[in-house]
Amino acid sequence: MPNFTTRVAISCTRLLLVCTLSGGAASAAPAAVKEEHFNFQTFSFARISLQEVESAPVRYYLSKPAQKAPLVLYIQGSGCVPPFSGLGTANRSSNIYSWIPLAAEKRYAVMAVEKPFQSEQPQQGEPGSAVGCAGDFNRHFSYDTWLSTLKQAVRHALARPEVDARRVLVIGMSEGSPMAAGLARELAEVTDVVLIAANGPTQLYDFAANIYRANGSDDDKLKLLQELDRTYSAIAADPASTSKFAWGHSYLRWSSFFAQSTATNLAHSKARVYLASGMQDDSVPILSTEVLYAQLRTQGRDVTFRRIPLAGHELVPEGRPVPEAQQEYDAFMAWFERR
Repeated sequence: MPNFTTRVAISCTRLLLVCTLSGGAASAAPAAVKEEHFNFQTFSFARISLQEVESAPVRYYLSKPAQKAPLVLYIQGSGCVPPFSGLGTANRSSNIYSWIPLAAEKRYAVMAVEKPFQSEQPQQGEPGSAVGCAGDFNRHFSYDTWLSTLKQAVRHALARPEVDARRVLVIGMSEGSPMAAGLARELAEVTDVVLIAANGPTQLYDFAANIYRANGSDDDKLKLLQELDRTYSAIAADPASTSKFAWGHSYLRWSSFFAQSTATNLAHSKARVYLASGMQDDSVPILSTEVLYAQLRTQGRDVTFRRIPLAGHELVPEGRPVPEAQQEYDAFMAWFERR
């Protein structure tokens, strides 16, 4: 079944970036804010931690642009792998493709946010799955807690002096797509949205669409659809469970995401929309994105859809290296600049 993450680790060493930790808490920051700075050969970024009372800390990363610049937020796919690992060590890497190259351009304030109760301990399990996530992650993760974390982080970042709050681009990857749509609905400051491998209606539709597009007889598909109904019924009967799992995630995670429609949330926003999907995506079927595109178009929205022949979930053909998708990332950044 769908694996919603976009997985790629970009080593700072491979990019010839010398990473150094240059400080702890900023002296001018409020008591509830901790700010650390990481300097590289060609760029730098801060890790900002907001400690809220009786809730998980909100932690985000923000690159330093050459001058006051638009905010570009990447929202990662599913699972509990953090946006950055090993900072301050020789084994440093990024889990979000294109974040480092875009930050190195220094034309934008590039942002990423850690999921609530994100653990720094290594995940034991399949990337993109929540099985094996350490600590309190699965006991708290849902659409609502993730959206709340994103909202707090973005609002804090918009007040920073290096950010031009008049233009805000949110890039949602796979599971990050419904989050980007929800954020655009909640925050009027979001002017532009890019959705990579986005579902249209509820994620439940993605499961059904994948069954229909698979090989096999109608009888085989009917059995799979009945099993899907049974699993959904079990989730609906215990929607807050964090100990029961289906398809690699807790019932709480699934019930909260099933209740959301990317199309509906975007319909309540004013953001421009750019969609990019591989036509051979076997995780989030492109037919789901077509539903989203059709609804936005018939509503008269400013929406662009880039359908990529032969490409899969990561916007490249099966077996091809993910960096070949850079041209697709360049294309939507050019779209953003043309506003």
